[in-house]
Amino acid sequence: MNIKFLKSNWQKYYKRGFVTGLMILCFLCFMDQILKTPFFFSKLNSDNFLLTISFIFFGSVFCGIISFIFLILLSILTVPKK
Repeated sequence: MNIKFLKSNWQKYYKRGFVTGLMILCFLCFMDQILKTPFFFSKLNSDNFLLTISFIFFGSVFCGIISFIFLILLSILTVPKK
């Protein structure tokens, strides 16, 4: 297990997963607002605005956690350089 690789890269991997998830979910929400019949999100109004924003935020946190788990798997599979 490559602990040094995990320690030096965990913030970068988490931020990358979080920002990527945030951009993708915001894009999907934007596209659903343009379409006549929404596919992923419902049309935004005052009743469901906070629910939709929290869904986007927690989805991005989940993407960051998935990216961190991928980093843990990479650190388990790689051999440290000597």
